[in-house]
Amino acid sequence: MPTKTDSLRYDIKELMKSGAFNEIVDRCHVELTLARREKRGSVEVTALLGLAEAQTSLGHFGFARDYVGQSLDRAREIRSVSQTVDALILRARIAREGFFQTTEAFEDYRSAVDLAFEAGDMRRYAQSLLGLGEIAANPSDSNKHAWRVIDIAREISDGQLEARAILLLSNAFIRQKEFKKASDGLLVALRKAQANSDRLLEGVIIGQQGLVLAQESETFQRGIEQQLTALEVARGLEAIFHEFMRLYSLAMTMLAADDFDEARKYFDQMLALSQDLGHKPYEMYTLGMLGQWHELRGQPDIAIAYFGRAADTARDVGNPAYEARYLYALGTVYQSQWDFEEARRQYVLARSIYRSLDDGRNATRVSASLFYSYLLAFASRIMKLMGFQSKGK
Repeated sequence: MPTKTDSLRYDIKELMKSGAFNEIVDRCHVELTLARREKRGSVEVTALLGLAEAQTSLGHFGFARDYVGQSLDRAREIRSVSQTVDALILRARIAREGFFQTTEAFEDYRSAVDLAFEAGDMRRYAQSLLGLGEIAANPSDSNKHAWRVIDIAREISDGQLEARAILLLSNAFIRQKEFKKASDGLLVALRKAQANSDRLLEGVIIGQQGLVLAQESETFQRGIEQQLTALEVARGLEAIFHEFMRLYSLAMTMLAADDFDEARKYFDQMLALSQDLGHKPYEMYTLGMLGQWHELRGQPDIAIAYFGRAADTARDVGNPAYEARYLYALGTVYQSQWDFEEARRQYVLARSIYRSLDDGRNATRVSASLFYSYLLAFASRIMKLMGFQSKGK
């Protein structure tokens, strides 16, 4: 008996929760072949989406992007609104988790929100809102989207969706440094993830609980232990994005505690993971973090080298937003060394990119730094005339 779309979708969802990503790949390859032979378009799209989702979790982002592109084209061809929304949501996830392309992710989530709302599909509408909340720059926007999704999840009795929404809400509280509220929310989210047998989500929540615990000196070590547990869960499930981000959280926790050696250990693991995958966007991100590490250690020349490599890699992978970020970081380091000419050169390049992206907020921020560099250069000349020696050029 031919596989039905709903049953295949259900099986993929259950396998995702248990972390059986390779099993999804094997199953969906078979289903895709059969669906194309028998011209069952809806099953074909579901199989392609399953392949894309599993490959994303395994860190094979190029394959995932190809599969999701095929699924979106096919869903539109057979005029399936629901599967078009599913493909847009997944394409946004791939852009965000695999390539750090938040603008592209926002556009896909926004399109998915509109399509799902017009179709009256509240589950997919909520899933799209959840994605918007996860990439929102302002935690108050994440908070707003999270509450809306929680309401919908409760109306449609979707415990897994509710758990993810409560996690989003808790993360917004963490960003606002409201750690007690975050802790309470994470506990509720964990219970719901466990009730839905979602091992992957459970691991993520445990890691975030560790992040909250690490904010206080008396619970710091317990927080690190929980983050390490979450890291091992991600590694055991081969959930590459979650492994990468858990390493990042551990590194940043150690930086906040002024434990530079431990932080460097986790940054090095991030770099090794990205190079093992051969995935340039992850390498780009890690090079930028290593630049920051050396800057904080008072090693500007090494920081400049890392930020320069990060900017070059961002250019190579076609991520102008991150290229501008690292050019701005370069300008800041040069300016700290009183090399105002080189600082201004980097600032001008960064501002040009932000303007091309129509990112007025960041372009204005860079313009302010550019103006400040002129003031510092003028002050430096005055100091030299008065007999003082600046620390740089």
